[in-house]
Amino acid sequence: MDSKKLQEIAYLSRLRFDVSEIDEFVNDLNKIMSYVDSIKELDTSSITEEDLYPNLVENSLRKDEIGSSLLRDEISKIAPRYENGFVVVPRVIET
Repeated sequence: MDSKKLQEIAYLSRLRFDVSEIDEFVNDLNKIMSYVDSIKELDTSSITEEDLYPNLVENSLRKDEIGSSLLRDEISKIAPRYENGFVVVPRVIET
C-alpha cells in the first residue's frame, strides 16, 4: 500500500490524517497486511467442526417440580434487611 491508496481509503472512510502521519500509517498497514497474509498460509486442513465450536453444549433440562418454600417469617429472620414484608437490597441503578 502506498500513501495515495491510503488517502483514497481515508476519503471513502471519512477519516482525516495529518500529512505527517500518512507515512507512519502506510508502514503500519503494510505490517498488518503482511501478518494477515502469513496467517492465510497456515495449514488448516486438520481442523474439524468440533475444533471450530468446542463449547457447543446441549441444555440438560431437569424436571420442574414444586418444592417447599420459605415463609415470610423465616425470610425476615435470615435477610440482612427486611422492611414492610420485603427484602431490602442495595440500589444498583441510580436515578
